[in-house]
Amino acid sequence: MAGSGDYVSLRELTSRARRMFATSESRRLLPENAPRKKGWIITFCLLASCLLWFTFSMQETYTQFFDFPTELQNLPVDQALTQVPPATIRVQVEGEGIQLLRLYYNPPTITIDASLSEIDLEVLAAEAANNVRSESVFPASIVLHKEARAEKRLPIRSRLGIDTAPGYHVVGPVTLTPDSVTVWGAVSILEGLSFWNTAPATQTTVNDSVRVLLSLADTLAGLVELSSLETEAQAIVLQFTEGRREIAVRVKDGVDSMPVSFEPATTMVTYQVPIIQYDLAQDAVDFYAFVPFEEIRTDTTGNVYPLVNPPAGLILREIRIFPDAFRYYHNLPGPD
Repeated sequence: MAGSGDYVSLRELTSRARRMFATSESRRLLPENAPRKKGWIITFCLLASCLLWFTFSMQETYTQFFDFPTELQNLPVDQALTQVPPATIRVQVEGEGIQLLRLYYNPPTITIDASLSEIDLEVLAAEAANNVRSESVFPASIVLHKEARAEKRLPIRSRLGIDTAPGYHVVGPVTLTPDSVTVWGAVSILEGLSFWNTAPATQTTVNDSVRVLLSLADTLAGLVELSSLETEAQAIVLQFTEGRREIAVRVKDGVDSMPVSFEPATTMVTYQVPIIQYDLAQDAVDFYAFVPFEEIRTDTTGNVYPLVNPPAGLILREIRIFPDAFRYYHNLPGPD
């Protein structure tokens, strides 16, 4: 029995060795690009499966919602709209997948005849949705609200924000060219307009004069027409520096019979002035502080607070005086 068991074990070992040898030989006989060919076959099968699935899916019937754009035509020249019709209408359609796919990438435009008062959008949508069935439309119909057409000339108001660099300031108002625009639209709409805004815009860290094109706001787009769609804005930006000088304190509109003196008689003034005007401000003779005589006449405290008279033609900012309060006394005439 022992010999018989040894014989069986030897046969099994031989069989295993043959199988291993056969596997190694078969691997050597396979071409090197066999795994690559196998990958291409799998990829092709997957692509073919997807194509077949897509082909059969596109033949099925589906229900889908679409937004169809609208276009207004034939508005009488002597009329204008008071309300804008919807830019799109929502349509529920039923059809084959391939037909719905065409609608998705190329939705039809619904043409609205503005010469009519009421528009049936269900009919227009059914005509536009060719080869598919229109099930519902929202809105189903619209009423065009129209009035007599008029025109009005409006000033343009700038909404340009200018953020200057440190030491720089905008001098004077922003000027616009053109500074007005003609607007055409319904009478009731034009009656409520007194100006036309530009679109908001901002210039930052500005250290020189500004010239920029601004678009006009389109808040009433579809209801009005504008003679111009943009304007040029200009703003003068100058560099400022600090000036300091001593100026006299005077009485304004005084009475000759009641001359007034101040204590002290002068005050120190500091101010911001454009660099190009610094020397002019230092030498100007009409740069002084004053107190209206009426304020002195009605004063009960013994102190007055003068105002500053800046030189004509100069641009001064942040004017401060010290001291800012003055005592005063009347110069009484001496004996004859």
